[in-house]
Amino acid sequence: MSPAAGTSLRTKLMALAMFTVVALSALFVVALYNERSQLMQDRQEKVRNLVEVAHTSVSHFAQQAREGRMSEDEARQAAIAAIRAMRYDKNEYFWINDFTPTTIMHPIRPELEGKPMSEVKDPTGKQLFVEFVRVVKASSAGFVDYLWPKPGSDAPVPKISYVKGFEPWG
Repeated sequence: MSPAAGTSLRTKLMALAMFTVVALSALFVVALYNERSQLMQDRQEKVRNLVEVAHTSVSHFAQQAREGRMSEDEARQAAIAAIRAMRYDKNEYFWINDFTPTTIMHPIRPELEGKPMSEVKDPTGKQLFVEFVRVVKASSAGFVDYLWPKPGSDAPVPKISYVKGFEPWG
C-alpha cells in the first residue's frame, strides 16, 4: 500500500468518524429537546387538572348558595378558604383574582389581597394579572407564562400558570 493510499484511507475514516460524532450529537440534541417538550406538556396537563379541581370546589360552594344552603357571601368565603388551603408539589398554590384585576386571595402573600394588580409587571414588562384576565375573557381558560418569585424567595423564576374564570362570581 502506498503512503498516499494510507493517507486517503485515514482521511476517509476520520471524516466518517467526525460525521458519526456530529450525527450522534444532533440526535442527542433533538432527543433532549423532545424530552423537554414532553416534560413541559406533562407539567401543563398536571397544572390544568389541578386548577380544574379547584374550580370544581368553587362551583360546589356556588351551588350550595343557589340551593339556599348558605348565603352567597358565605359560599364565597367558604370557597376562598378551601382554595387558600390547597397545595400541590409541597409549595405550589392557587390564588384568586377578579376581572379588574384585584387580588381576592393569595395564600403566600396575603398583603396583596384587596390590591389592584393591573400595574404589576414581571421583569420582562409583562402585566401578568392583566394577561391572566385577557386569557380568561378570550378563552375562559388558558396558560400564561411569566416570571414570579417562588415562596420564600425574592428572585423571579420562570413560571407557567393555568388560569380559569368562574363567570358567576367574576
